[in-house]
Amino acid sequence: MSFQSLGFLLFFPCCCLVNYLLPQRARNGWLLAASYFFYLCCGVPFAALLAAVTLVSYGLGRALETARSLPARRALLAAGIVAAAGVLAVFKYAGFALQAAADLLHLLGFAFAPPAFSLVLPAGLSFFTFQVIAYLADVYRGNIPAEHSLVRYGLFVSFFAHILSGPIARGGQLLPQLEKPRPFDAAGVRDGLLLMLWGYFEKLVIADRAALAVDTVFGDYAAFGGVERLLAAVLYAVQLYADFAGYSHIALGAAGVLGIRLADNFRQPYLAQTVRDFWGRWHISLSGWLRDYIYIPLGGSRRGKLRQYLNLLVTFLVSGLWHGAAWHFVFWGGLHAVYQIASRLTGPVRRRVNLGQGLLPRWTRRLVTFGLVTAAWVFFRADSVHQALSYLGGIAGWFDPWVLTDGTLLTLGLDGWGWSVLLCGVLVLFGVDCLHERGVRLRSILARQPVVYRWIVYYAAAAAVLVFGVWGPGYAAANFVYFQF
Repeated sequence: MSFQSLGFLLFFPCCCLVNYLLPQRARNGWLLAASYFFYLCCGVPFAALLAAVTLVSYGLGRALETARSLPARRALLAAGIVAAAGVLAVFKYAGFALQAAADLLHLLGFAFAPPAFSLVLPAGLSFFTFQVIAYLADVYRGNIPAEHSLVRYGLFVSFFAHILSGPIARGGQLLPQLEKPRPFDAAGVRDGLLLMLWGYFEKLVIADRAALAVDTVFGDYAAFGGVERLLAAVLYAVQLYADFAGYSHIALGAAGVLGIRLADNFRQPYLAQTVRDFWGRWHISLSGWLRDYIYIPLGGSRRGKLRQYLNLLVTFLVSGLWHGAAWHFVFWGGLHAVYQIASRLTGPVRRRVNLGQGLLPRWTRRLVTFGLVTAAWVFFRADSVHQALSYLGGIAGWFDPWVLTDGTLLTLGLDGWGWSVLLCGVLVLFGVDCLHERGVRLRSILARQPVVYRWIVYYAAAAAVLVFGVWGPGYAAANFVYFQF
């Protein structure tokens, strides 16, 4: 069940209505049942796997709390990590590993035909396995107590708002909320619904419309010149941001309507002035997970520069593999590691030639960072490393700016009105990001306005999403990009 499906638009109001009609003590049980119904729509075997992961990690968490000897605690933690990572490895990486082994043996002169190995990846598996690993590690470290209520723990793992594509919830942030009463709060419901509406705008008006042009060019990139390829690469950066941020805002808004606060997953990432700053703003729950459970345990920056660079490389290669079992994802992660290492190596030189903090230098750094990130996104979007290199190589090879005015753009899946809607949507998106960067929150401003004015804005915004989110030639809502991960 996807957030933009008719099923969800029927499921969510019913879920909220019953939740607030029930007494406080019954609400976690109801949300657990509703979350499993939501996940069952993805497939019964997937729900059984989710239940098994939940029960095993719950039991290991309780055992970690009672175990006294360090060897026993380490063994329990290792068992939990192996179990969770093993499930992920079997479903997501077994085929990739077998093919990689076959390729290596072929290079060494041995013939090996890997057996056919193809399993359907359970929805949200990459997210809830990382969530379980973080929970067990936090219990082991003593950062949080083990959860004693199976209902609360089951809801923590399976909550429908975040299970499919995050944010990756932490036990210390979410479990205490599930223990406290969550009374009806009109302001919280209003803010949650507005956040959901903003997420639908990002997804339906911007991301899915941009995808039409992106898919057209990437699907037959050899037929297009440098301008079209560059435009499609930039639009893919916009599509991915609007798509994933849109999902995250719908998730945060839906949780907020129910009185639950999930962690923010995005903070104006394309206004970052360095790639390092970008990773503090993009998919924050994943980048924080990688920092706390991969980079820092490896030693972080505490063991010298060379070890720090190696730790960065390992962390970003894990990030690439987490996104997909393919070499172009690994390359994408490695490229971001190279960015980070290069930034640290050139830091002293850049500080000596610092141009200051004025408007022009600030936006120059943002454009350079956006260019580096967009170039890396090409490897993320392509089907192979070779295809990505070929795509990028063609940008400089056949660069004809007149295609912007000779009607070529109208052959990329969007007509003139479609381009106009997309351009206006992108301007709104980045305009709001610029306001947020300066600490201006439109929802807070709107909440202070007279009630009549507020409701005019609410209806107008909802109508705009309905009209422009389903309008245009060949347009159809697509699944969220991060569902595949």
